[in-house]
Amino acid sequence: MKRIWLACLLLLPALSFGDERILSYHSDILVKQDGWIEVTETIRVRAEGVQIRRGIFRDYPTRYEDRFGNDLQVLYEPRAVLRNSASEEFRSEKRGNGVRTYFGRSDVMLNHGEHTYTYRYDAGRMLGFFDDFDELYWNVTGNGWNFPIDRASATISFEFDVPPGSFGIDAYTGGFRENGKAFNATIDANGNVQFETTTPLGVGKGLTVAVSWPKGLVDEPSEMQELMWVLADNLNLLIALAGLAAILSYYIPVWKSFGRDPEPGVVFTRYEPPGSFSPASLRYIEQMGYDDATMTAAVVSLAVKGYLRINKDDDDEHTLQRKDPGENPPQLATGERELHDALFEDGDYVILDDKYHKLLGNARSEHQKSLKRDYKHRYFRTNGALNLPPLLIMLVSSLVALRVASGPTVFVFGTIALELVSIVVFAIIMKRPTPVGRRLLDEMSGFREYLEVAEKDEMNLRNPPHRTPQLFEQYLPFALAMGVEQQWAERFTEVFAGLQGPNQTSYHPSWYNGSWNSLDLSSNTASLSSGLGSAISSSVTAPGSSSGSGGGGFSGGGGGGGGGGGW
Repeated sequence: MKRIWLACLLLLPALSFGDERILSYHSDILVKQDGWIEVTETIRVRAEGVQIRRGIFRDYPTRYEDRFGNDLQVLYEPRAVLRNSASEEFRSEKRGNGVRTYFGRSDVMLNHGEHTYTYRYDAGRMLGFFDDFDELYWNVTGNGWNFPIDRASATISFEFDVPPGSFGIDAYTGGFRENGKAFNATIDANGNVQFETTTPLGVGKGLTVAVSWPKGLVDEPSEMQELMWVLADNLNLLIALAGLAAILSYYIPVWKSFGRDPEPGVVFTRYEPPGSFSPASLRYIEQMGYDDATMTAAVVSLAVKGYLRINKDDDDEHTLQRKDPGENPPQLATGERELHDALFEDGDYVILDDKYHKLLGNARSEHQKSLKRDYKHRYFRTNGALNLPPLLIMLVSSLVALRVASGPTVFVFGTIALELVSIVVFAIIMKRPTPVGRRLLDEMSGFREYLEVAEKDEMNLRNPPHRTPQLFEQYLPFALAMGVEQQWAERFTEVFAGLQGPNQTSYHPSWYNGSWNSLDLSSNTASLSSGLGSAISSSVTAPGSSSGSGGGGFSGGGGGGGGGGGW
């Protein structure tokens, strides 16, 4: 028994030796007119040579993240450190997202017992400026201390007068993101706001305070100053913006020199398409490129000319059937022969389904190549090579912006997206017709005027062709190519309403086998255009190549914070 008591007596110094803690933690915070704050922290510790051997250190976070994910670099300037009312050496070094300040010297060990540290520093960009009020949201102690804190308190004073009764006051205690209410808050006779915890704070727990006051009492940063801070804090955003500026600076003069369209000429209404151009070739020249509507117009043109038949069943499945055009067939224009032969190279039928995507994709490719061969350089220029420098600028600036600093943010991604949008937009407007192409576009405009003129306005035209089913079918592919098929169909509503086909049936085009109502010609035409176009679009793409899926505060929040330990 004596040995047990002796062992306990020997352990008592060891137990006392490890009882290092913060006995009291008080912070005096002065909010200044210019938006800075002066902070004086008084930290009374018990040192037993375990962690606190030479002194303590204070971690202060200087880099935060705003609600958009941008870096926000606050201003932090250490001023002085006292220990037991005497000046104490200190040094600061960068650590992670902030600064660590060591109190004391590496060659001087502390006596065991209580020591009181006074730490003075200034901090900027710590105030929140809102629509109706300004606020100091401040983590007094930080939640990163290695010791428990017996008592924490703070006094917020102001360099300016705050009207009585206009304060908003709240505080939070506990671990990070907890919103405990173990505190008392008062306003003294001098208008200072005082906070004090009512229970000790364990390791990793802290005190955060929030005080708001009416707007106009503190100098608020200008929008320009805020912008300059954002750019200075976010090198990645600055790099992305520089890339965007470089792209725009390149494109604007280049577009003026190479992308500006020739002036259009005088447009006269014409009753037939220009020259021997097919509907698809006119669309290809006007769009200065190939799209699904180009192929749709070509298929309908082949059908009207008698080279194929379009079948549509009750399940909306479209089939193209090869037909013999008979004696003296209409001549096929550039690209139409290549498309026809490619469609029916394996037989007399082709289903517009993604199972046949290889055959249909090859037919589309052959059609596109023939149009490009005969029309691209003669009628328009895409100036595609001029888009290479901005693509390189975007690639380099994006790679650098996504790697520097703390990584990408919403604004960085947004700026990169603007770079891409700028390139796409300028790539489109960099296309321009040649002088020959400009004259052809003027002729197309004249033909479009005839196709889309309202039936009631047809009397204003000079000797227009007589409206017949044959005329409707002949120019329907051109109307599809120019995007005016609805207007063209509406002009023939009365013509088709009175027509009867064989056996007293309503008129039905011979090249189309599907639901057709002559009394609703406009809807039929729209259905033909959208249905056939959709079938072609989906069938030239391999299956699976596209997707079909579609108080607010807390402990540890606000500015300040961090924590500390012994060294």
